[in-house]
Amino acid sequence: MNNSENIIEKIKLLSSTVKENTYDSGIKQAYECLVKLHDLGVDKESVYQSLFQYHNRLEDGLSRDFIADILDYVVGWCSPHSRIW
Repeated sequence: MNNSENIIEKIKLLSSTVKENTYDSGIKQAYECLVKLHDLGVDKESVYQSLFQYHNRLEDGLSRDFIADILDYVVGWCSPHSRIW
């Protein structure tokens, strides 16, 4: 696995272990991972496709909501100061 794949896996791990009381801190960590992916030159579409495919395999629940929130950052459905790509 290369560095970008490891970062994507970290985001997936964060989503699979998230609890209500750790949701916000998990989102912050995942956001930082997205920034790292951007800084490595990984394009938005690659990140989106990887996380979207993972999202679609999840059952409804907190983990799926978590990935949906992260996808919002990927596509820019967030406040302008939080946009990455």
